[in-house]
Amino acid sequence: MDIKNAKTRSQRIRLAVILSIPAIIENLLITLMSIVDTAMVGALGAAATTAVALVSSPIWVINAITMAINAGCSVLVAHYVGAKNMVGARQGARETLVLGLGFGIIAFAVMWFLAPFIPVWMGGAPDVCIESTIYLRTVSLGYPLYYMGIILGGAIRGYGNTSTPMKITAAANSLNIIGNFLLIYQTRDIVLFGNTMHVLGAGLGVKGAAIATAFSSAVSGAAALIYLVFSKGEFRISFSESFRLVKRDMREVVYVGLPTAIERVTINLGQVVFIRIVASLGTVMLAAHHIAVNAESICYQPGYGMQSAGTTLAGQAIGAEDEEMAEDYSKILLWLSIAIMTFNAILMYVFADPFISLFTPDSDVKLNAIMALRLVAYAQPFFGMYIVGTGILRGLGDVKIAVPVSIISMWLIRIPAAMIIVNGLGLGLKGAWYAMIIDLILRGIYILYRVYSGKWKKLYHKSML
Repeated sequence: MDIKNAKTRSQRIRLAVILSIPAIIENLLITLMSIVDTAMVGALGAAATTAVALVSSPIWVINAITMAINAGCSVLVAHYVGAKNMVGARQGARETLVLGLGFGIIAFAVMWFLAPFIPVWMGGAPDVCIESTIYLRTVSLGYPLYYMGIILGGAIRGYGNTSTPMKITAAANSLNIIGNFLLIYQTRDIVLFGNTMHVLGAGLGVKGAAIATAFSSAVSGAAALIYLVFSKGEFRISFSESFRLVKRDMREVVYVGLPTAIERVTINLGQVVFIRIVASLGTVMLAAHHIAVNAESICYQPGYGMQSAGTTLAGQAIGAEDEEMAEDYSKILLWLSIAIMTFNAILMYVFADPFISLFTPDSDVKLNAIMALRLVAYAQPFFGMYIVGTGILRGLGDVKIAVPVSIISMWLIRIPAAMIIVNGLGLGLKGAWYAMIIDLILRGIYILYRVYSGKWKKLYHKSML
């Protein structure tokens, strides 16, 4: 992919869409893995759903660090590709492998050790905490390969290839669904197209879902490495070349990744506190919140797909030293995201009832989850501005602004607002989601302003001196 070949606005829109679609599908498939676990575990009851929900926020914290490294490696490779330096791009891929595998091993060790304590810290009931610990320890077994693959995916996207990570994720999701089907439930008879079938099952419940997730995620990581090792193209990994971490490259990864890590960890630690506020409302409310969050994620995943495309296109334009092209791609992707997220929000509001019904048979859980999903639909276009805008700013080199935005929005707006509305005004789960909506709208408006203000150009000109 050579972005310099796209000269006109229509050609650039087409390229942005071509890069975005596989990334959107990939992010939807990643979310599907979580949703399938939620829906299949949800069939076991509210207690099983809560066991998974209790550890979801701490897992988000680990994922936040992963995505920060992913972003840094993606921008590193994109800059090399934009400058037509494929030796540097391949070097970046090897460095990405080292960083990804190293982080995956550390993540496994940390989560295995903390697994018995996290559900207790999150306020879970004793019987639920036991299931949560089993789930978290089992899922963590796949972390070394899984997080290696996630970070390698960033490098692959930075090169301009968004279709390969999508295909890998599709295969992993298929394994996850099959594993859930066989491991969660007991041996049973099911009716398919009017015919009764006897289906074997392990009956492992929550642990079965964790085993399926751990195995499929590990396979996805191994597949990413195999692709880069056996690729016939110019972007590949060769074990005959040096895997030494180059100081200049690591400085760029840290420059992009550290603010991203602080931003994501700030938000996800805030999510932990936010979940703790919701957990105080009881098992049914926490289960409803968890299901609504998973359902909502379907709506905003296209934003994360366009975020990947935005980082790649803006990063390659900066690597090619073309400021006009960088600005044009930034505006194209922002307005595409607003249009798509608005459309998705309308669908989410209209079809909230049947969609939530896929996740749980519990009427109380379902009623509250539908309420939450319809409320947050109003914030989706603004959330799209934030998601895509931060990805664009990373590619442009304006990475530090996300840190104060995340601190202010989460810790000075969402959490205090949730405490006041949930506890002070007594609005319960609805109050928690009101606080979330206020946060998302303000975040989106500011990031849109930041991209359009052109302040990133000062950083660009400074780097050229």
